[in-house]
Amino acid sequence: MVTSWLLVLALFIPAFESFSGELMEPEGEKEEAPPRPRRNPEGPCQPNPCFHQGDCQVVDEHPSCTCKPGFTGPLCKEMMVKLECEEEYMKMMVRKEVFELLKIPLVLVHLRNQSCKASEGHEEGESYWGAKLTSVNHTACGSDIRVNGSHVSYFNTIESDREAQGVITRSILLRVHFSCIYAYKRVVSLLHPLRAADTLVQFAVKEGDFTVTMTLYKSASYDEAYQQQPLILLMTDILYVLLSIEGQAQVKYFFLSVDECWGTPTADPNHSTKHLLIMKGCPHDHTLAFLNAIGTSTVAKFSFQMFQFRNFTELFLHCQVHLCSPDSPEPCVKQCPSKRKTKREVVDAYKKIVSYGPIQFLAPSHLERRNAKAPDSLWRLHLWILSAVVVLAGLAASVAWFAVSKAMKK
Repeated sequence: MVTSWLLVLALFIPAFESFSGELMEPEGEKEEAPPRPRRNPEGPCQPNPCFHQGDCQVVDEHPSCTCKPGFTGPLCKEMMVKLECEEEYMKMMVRKEVFELLKIPLVLVHLRNQSCKASEGHEEGESYWGAKLTSVNHTACGSDIRVNGSHVSYFNTIESDREAQGVITRSILLRVHFSCIYAYKRVVSLLHPLRAADTLVQFAVKEGDFTVTMTLYKSASYDEAYQQQPLILLMTDILYVLLSIEGQAQVKYFFLSVDECWGTPTADPNHSTKHLLIMKGCPHDHTLAFLNAIGTSTVAKFSFQMFQFRNFTELFLHCQVHLCSPDSPEPCVKQCPSKRKTKREVVDAYKKIVSYGPIQFLAPSHLERRNAKAPDSLWRLHLWILSAVVVLAGLAASVAWFAVSKAMKK
């Protein structure tokens, strides 16, 4: 809050102790004030040099004035005035005791525009009569706004009207001018210094992700993929697997490496029942064969023979893969038989599990079942014929023995 105490000179006719004229200089031709009478040689307080009923006392042979409430200054000539110049408003106030001593009622006090009446307020325990101006009522209340090269100023006045008292009047006209001046050009500075840097350093870290697809093909030519789901195969079928990084943008950054591949009877890759196909980047199943150099491109190709878990009808295939940088000091191509993993390989964070399934075991067809029963039927036929021959031979022997016995009795 910006507070300014304005000193306003009240010009009175010095011959009167009571107030019978204007406080401020009246309009029109000035009347020459009569010469002030000489002081009584008996003391410096005679006549009283203090204005506005101030009390005079002699101090070190000089007059000293004690002012009535609302007045100030060495001779009590100045009124106690308060002005607030803020960004949002301008508030002008005169101590209430000034108007009471001058016998000016509040209803007669206003701003330059008489329709903007003064009101009573309180600041820091003191009572004031005044007004508050904002951007809304500055113009309406008669403020004079002036702009120069660096400042803008707002001027207004608190004044009183003369009270009608018939043919004559003893009312004092009070006029107090106020102004708030704002600098509209301002230098704004940082609190802390800036330092120039001759080296440009920038850090940008973002965790990326990669996607690998698993597709099964019908032959080593990889020209026809299986489409049906679930995939039903015979135990004698060979599966041709293709693992591939999605998106060609990664080709120049990473190669695809395969750490492990295994089968489970359910979709859970962590199922307790599993069969390892690839372990530590090398074949673990005797039917598995790599069909390209794993770790030299964005794809991995291998094949293995279909198998089935006991007491289960489905097979799910899983592979743990990871990205390998061509510029990495660790080779992307595994040496098989595999060696113990290095520490860097163990903590590799670019690993992901890719799964496929279910793959179901195909039951034998009717023709296969018929062919499978043919040898058994032939053996049973041979057995039946042999049995029949034995039985017939026995019957023939019995008939011959019976005929011989009958002939001997004759």
